[in-house]
Amino acid sequence: MDPLSDILGAVRLGGGVHFRCEFAAPWGMSMTATSDMPFHVVVRGNFWLRLADRDEPLALRAGDLVVLPHGGAHALLDSPDGAARPVEEVIAGQSLDHYGPVTNDGQGEPASILCGYFRCSRDSRHPVLAALPDVIHIRHSGRHDLAWLQTSLDFMIHETRTARPGAEAVVDRLVGVLFIQMVRAYVEQAEAPPGMLAAFADPQIGTALELMHRSPKDDWTLERLARRVGVSRSAFAERFVQLVGQTPMQYLTFWRMQLARKLLAESRLSTAAIAERVGYRSEASFGKAFKKAAGTGPGAYRRTTASTPGA
Repeated sequence: MDPLSDILGAVRLGGGVHFRCEFAAPWGMSMTATSDMPFHVVVRGNFWLRLADRDEPLALRAGDLVVLPHGGAHALLDSPDGAARPVEEVIAGQSLDHYGPVTNDGQGEPASILCGYFRCSRDSRHPVLAALPDVIHIRHSGRHDLAWLQTSLDFMIHETRTARPGAEAVVDRLVGVLFIQMVRAYVEQAEAPPGMLAAFADPQIGTALELMHRSPKDDWTLERLARRVGVSRSAFAERFVQLVGQTPMQYLTFWRMQLARKLLAESRLSTAAIAERVGYRSEASFGKAFKKAAGTGPGAYRRTTASTPGA
């Protein structure tokens, strides 16, 4: 499995679709900041996204996907200088069964929007997520290499419209696929992907990440990783910190703890077995490292996550 797939699995990424909107101008809808990662799919029409901390609104066109990875406050508007009502007022009194649709009483230009969210476990955010910008705008350019993204969007739109049996389960699974494809598209479109996103494309650092992800329990050292990727110890260490924001050994510990969290939350393996899987020779040394990273011991963490869905 590649590092990106590993990472997205470890953060227990989920999400869903809130509702569909079928608006006619004039309309405007504002959303407050959230710990989730909101996304909007422009099904039909052209409209605008206004961010709380930016002067200029962003023009959106049919087929576009826009994501706010850090959950910033924003508004969707029929015109650049339009007024927006809080989303709670817009949806008040409307049925959201089968995703709506949410409508208004305007008579102007129509717009159709799919409003959803991505969500990851609160205690396992990864540097990949931190490296994402405040807003990602994937334009519907008709490019062949983005056809798979459009296919996923079309499938999600279809499922929310038809409300066939099992539609919610299908949509929830599509959301996870959509997030991976969104990250891929962003990396491919960005001239210089920031932070850890750039690390995947770097020949030496990307290989080192793959090695650690493929065999997290191996006895990796700075010297051994540098030798495997074919660069000097000092050059490797400097480049790794520059792209990942941590030293190789810090990242290895971080990644082992991510895997441990996932195994504690989702498996019935003993703490000793989990310790071995993530590279610790004793249960005691693993417990000490886990408590330092998570603020609680493995047993307490397992009990908490078992009783707290989405923790």
